[in-house]
Amino acid sequence: MAITWAYRIANLTKALGRKPTLNEMLDAAQIHQMTPAEIEAQRQSWVRGMTARCEHGEIDFEQCPKCLARRSS
Repeated sequence: MAITWAYRIANLTKALGRKPTLNEMLDAAQIHQMTPAEIEAQRQSWVRGMTARCEHGEIDFEQCPKCLARRSS
């Protein structure tokens, strides 16, 4: 069973008794292997970032009223 990043950080937080530092998370990242779900989420994020249009059809997603409304909520 693959361990998700969220689960790995939750375990690290529990073991430390506090939130991990950036350096501690970077150390954990060296041994982390993404789950198939994490890989798919990363793929979808990359595709959205490389797509010229937003999901509402606007050419510039930073000017789309629906995207801006969702981002501010």
